[in-house]
Amino acid sequence: MPSLRFPPRRTTRPDAAWRRLPALLALPALPLIVAVLGACGSAARPAPPPEVPRPQPQPFAVQEQPFLVDPLTGYPGQVDPERQDRIRAAHRALLAASDRDGALETADELLREDPSLAPAQVLAAQVELGEGSFAKAVERLLPVSDAMPQYVASQLVLGRAAEHVGDIPLAYSAYREIAPRNQRAFQKVGELHPRALEIVSNRLQEALRQSRWDEAEKLLSLLRSWAPSEARTLEGARALAVSRGDRVAELAAVKELSAQRPGERALTERRAELELAVGDPGTGMQIFQDLAAENPRDPELAEKLAAAKFRWRMSLLPGDVQDVASKPELTRADFAVLLYWLVPNVRYGRPTAGRIATDVLEHPHQEEIVRVVNLGLMDVDSTLHRFSPGAPARRSMALRSLALVLSRFGQKLTCLGGAAGRGPCETATSCGLLSPEEECRGAATLAGGEAVELIRRTLKLLGGA
Repeated sequence: MPSLRFPPRRTTRPDAAWRRLPALLALPALPLIVAVLGACGSAARPAPPPEVPRPQPQPFAVQEQPFLVDPLTGYPGQVDPERQDRIRAAHRALLAASDRDGALETADELLREDPSLAPAQVLAAQVELGEGSFAKAVERLLPVSDAMPQYVASQLVLGRAAEHVGDIPLAYSAYREIAPRNQRAFQKVGELHPRALEIVSNRLQEALRQSRWDEAEKLLSLLRSWAPSEARTLEGARALAVSRGDRVAELAAVKELSAQRPGERALTERRAELELAVGDPGTGMQIFQDLAAENPRDPELAEKLAAAKFRWRMSLLPGDVQDVASKPELTRADFAVLLYWLVPNVRYGRPTAGRIATDVLEHPHQEEIVRVVNLGLMDVDSTLHRFSPGAPARRSMALRSLALVLSRFGQKLTCLGGAAGRGPCETATSCGLLSPEEECRGAATLAGGEAVELIRRTLKLLGGA
């Protein structure tokens, strides 16, 4: 019989437990073992330290960057390629990484090499603008702006820095030069236009109040270059003309203003008066005729229309007589010329005396002066026999002569009663040559227009105007 043998008992090999570890880990009773094993592994292999994020470079002056374009933009000069690269590299580093030191170092190096290199000045000014050194940027770029007014990069920085320091006219002027070539400058021109005009207009008025004529002229020239047809410019031109007694310039301004404001009667009347005095007398008379037709019961307009007709008749006189009537300040000879040509009684009257004035024998208006003198209407020095034709014509002298015209050629003028004991101003007021509210100003010089109006009033009393 075969013997019975039991199979040998199997023993577990050391690595068998490791092969069964996944199954064991699934058992609920083994979490502690897993934790211990994990701790042992961790102690053996330490984790690397967490990475610290590197700081990102911050852009430079974000709000100002639209004004910090490539410093070579719009530069009218020539720059060699090597310097161009240095400028552009420094500019890029400035904007992207706020590399102020690098930009200033590059600008200083380039300016040491070539002090006239404007793009290097612009690069330095861009740093100053971004750092808030606005006055320094303005000071740096003003010479560049004067020399190269259409240099885009320079004018953008100058305009922005000027805005920050409160110099709106300078900012506006800088932007205006480059507005056709830069959209941001174009926008700024529209934004600053009203304020810039207001400031310059106020400065013009202040200069006129203080009689600073040269400064006022420059300010007006600025307004004309910015806005030639705007009311502020025209009013400034008119104010300067009035201050200087320039009625031709005043008429030019008033013409444009009255075209813009046709319903403003005072302006329309002033235009008519100036047309009569220094412009087209026919136009002036037509304006007054139209106004009188619109206001038939206005006695003041009726009087002005009569004066207009008189001035229009003057336009038929010789040109040199018309020139005298337009003078801002008459001489004694000028007044004698007006008396002769405007008062028919003087021109055709018969002299009653034969006085001699030795200082008019070669004068171009000798005939007129001699006639007025020999009618006794103007004085001659009885000792020296001098008329003094070049001496200023004073209002008191003119009023005395006109009183003599009324006395010699008038009939039954009661206003002259007792005139011998009165001064020329009192007699003139009594006869209506001066209105009660009108100042005599006897010592003042006489303008041509004033003399013509006084003579017209005299002729009206004589029944001839």
